[in-house]
Amino acid sequence: MSHTIESLLAMMPGAFQADKAKGTNTVIQLNVTGAQAGQWNVVIKDGKLNVEKGTHAAPELTITADTADILDVANGKLDPTKAFMQGKAKVKGDLTEAVKLIQLFK
Repeated sequence: MSHTIESLLAMMPGAFQADKAKGTNTVIQLNVTGAQAGQWNVVIKDGKLNVEKGTHAAPELTITADTADILDVANGKLDPTKAFMQGKAKVKGDLTEAVKLIQLFK
């Protein structure tokens, strides 16, 4: 299935598993570079997920990655942990939190 960054972000609320997010309250800043560059923020609070275009004033986690790499992760061609280890995804903040957040989505 072919995705765009916008379509992936639009699918996030549907893929979010609120039952696994109990006690998780965080703000993620996503900075996308490359062909579909843009900035979005994801707020997880009280078992709910909200995605908005733009920057958040106080993100707890900032992830920066190229459009192609994000799409490869979404299409199962690139493991998210490998993307980080290979320097394709840069994470500012608590890395263990980033790994936990991946498990909140189906």
